[in-house]
Amino acid sequence: MSIESTTGELGVTRGDLLPKGTDDPSRAQIPIDSKLRFIETSTGTPLVHVAVSGLTPPSGFTAKTEYWSRLTPFKSRAITLVSFGFTNRPGAPDYPKEFRDWLVGGSVLSTGQEASGQQWTQGVYQPTSPASALYWAVDPDGPLGRRIGLLVELGSAGELRNAIWYKMDRPQNGLIFQSTPSKLNFTQVFVGDTPSIDPHHIDPQSAWYYYHGLMRPA
Repeated sequence: MSIESTTGELGVTRGDLLPKGTDDPSRAQIPIDSKLRFIETSTGTPLVHVAVSGLTPPSGFTAKTEYWSRLTPFKSRAITLVSFGFTNRPGAPDYPKEFRDWLVGGSVLSTGQEASGQQWTQGVYQPTSPASALYWAVDPDGPLGRRIGLLVELGSAGELRNAIWYKMDRPQNGLIFQSTPSKLNFTQVFVGDTPSIDPHHIDPQSAWYYYHGLMRPA
């Protein structure tokens, strides 16, 4: 059993970019009032934009919700996550426009932003979508050698339908990131030339726990 590449071991930039003075981040699955971008590593092509609302979302949006804007199909063996804080504070006049502009151009899905430790299930998630891809990255919160997984459920055209997170241990507070990295490289998991959706091909010794939120059209 093997993973395609170990280059991701060098692909983490640590640091929590949650803007100062925003809502309480202590229960965030991904920090509230923040935005993320997934890009195709080799070309820099944006794949997905994520905007996470806090307690004071823009009009038309729900508090403490992740909005995933699918820009292009997931057809890459290597992706990079980049995180940002919003330039404008929640409640500021330009905040709603910045929030909406981050999602423009894609098909938007939403999912709840909070999770508890009890919602992390030990085992292997079985996808229900036509296609799926599993990626691994260094766990920014763990000691050397700890990893996380991101399983994306895809439609027949490679469009994102859902995202499932994996951790090697159940996070007691439900967080995927205790400290959100400013940059994190993910590499698709393969066994030989065959894509794998089993996190034991990332690390066969780990019990593995997954969090399965439910994404819906926003």
